[in-house]
Amino acid sequence: MYIENIVIGNPIVNFASMFGKDESDWNSIEKEKTYFTEERFLPRILVSIGIYPSVNEIRRNKPELMVTLDKLDFVDCLKVSKKRKVWILVGE
Repeated sequence: MYIENIVIGNPIVNFASMFGKDESDWNSIEKEKTYFTEERFLPRILVSIGIYPSVNEIRRNKPELMVTLDKLDFVDCLKVSKKRKVWILVGE
């Protein structure tokens, strides 16, 4: 499964409107590319969706990704590897 969108917790905005052009786009395309989680430590999320094999590899090669997402936020187009980008919506 190819994940592009990550939703953490309970967002205060409608995630369908954040990731899709309209309801149809959300249901037909974006919904299947979205990962929902309560985890807030970004390296664990990236390992669980298969972008990296371990947190240690992220610590060695991408230390800037060693963050905890604990505040309401929308991270627009975070480059997590040479070919992968993700969008992250952080809720309560």
